[in-house]
Amino acid sequence: MEKHPDHSEEVVSLKRIEGQIRGVQKMIAERKYCVDILNQVQAVIGALARVEDKILERHLEHCVKSA
Repeated sequence: MEKHPDHSEEVVSLKRIEGQIRGVQKMIAERKYCVDILNQVQAVIGALARVEDKILERHLEHCVKSA
């Protein structure tokens, strides 16, 4: 049975994203300007998309290729 690929390097990115999300929560609590909050939300979405892309790429290279 094929081992699943290692995604542990994405944990670093996810921890960074977690910090960004806390920052967005703080911005909302502090009633910051809407556009500034939206910019930060877009940054989080972009960061999550990059993590998703890396995991999908590894999935295609390892799991799908060996199936």
